[in-house]
Amino acid sequence: MIGRTRTRGALAEILPAADTALPFGLVDLFGNDLDAYAEVICAPGDQVAGFMTRGEGPEFGERVRIAIGELGLGQTAWETYARLAEWFEHKRIFFKLEWHRTPAGLEPLAACYFRRRPQVAEALARLAAPASVGARVRELAGALDKASIHFVSAAFRPERAPHHKLYFSQLHAPPDCAPAAHVERVLELFGITGAARDRWRELHEPTLGIGEHTFFVSTSYTGDQVSPSFKIDYPEVSPARAAAWRPVAERAQVMREAQVACTRAGVPVLSYLGVRFQPGADAPALKYYADVPVAP
Repeated sequence: MIGRTRTRGALAEILPAADTALPFGLVDLFGNDLDAYAEVICAPGDQVAGFMTRGEGPEFGERVRIAIGELGLGQTAWETYARLAEWFEHKRIFFKLEWHRTPAGLEPLAACYFRRRPQVAEALARLAAPASVGARVRELAGALDKASIHFVSAAFRPERAPHHKLYFSQLHAPPDCAPAAHVERVLELFGITGAARDRWRELHEPTLGIGEHTFFVSTSYTGDQVSPSFKIDYPEVSPARAAAWRPVAERAQVMREAQVACTRAGVPVLSYLGVRFQPGADAPALKYYADVPVAP
């Protein structure tokens, strides 16, 4: 039961005690899934608390339906999930639940991820992506030299339209430098210049480290509006390396926060560091993901 125990403990540390009843109930709902696979999610300043698990089949989908209902995310959220699940034959599903601190209080978010690698053209057609979205996704796929999408995702918040995310994989396998050149083109595509671009050039290879690693480049859209930002998810990142992505004055705090995320999950390094690049920002925003080690 280590997966659900670690997940509950992480939520208890971050969320106000008065707001834990529903999150704890959802941990219990996905308890068996979490004991097989659990990922603890948090962000700088503990502005986000959440978890991810995975499953397959209509039975897992029924738990997703209950969670969407309990969070008040609406019928459209469920119908979007069900449509994606049917397309991907209810296989290789990851499901995430988060609570975000806002001036009005905690706001829930749920997201589903399907690791099925559809071709770009098929995905755009199935998602009925508007022309503006299709153009940007094809540009991104071209920059990354990819014909398929590794993960297709949809995220849901109360009273908002579904937010779709598309993840492309890149294999870092020195001395092959093609993936770095691909990301360089993505930076140009999204207008990332100046200090943020320089920081990426400085830290990309050190963050990936020695040997072969797969990292992910993603973009997202809502309706016909494509996000101006993109994210890179780097695997197996130490707290010290995570801190290097932020300005010097923030690094000690980021290192402490990343270490806390690792401690909550019971691992020495982050499973993934999310590094989000926004035009006009001098440094990327970060998000921490730590997988709980569970019995095979």
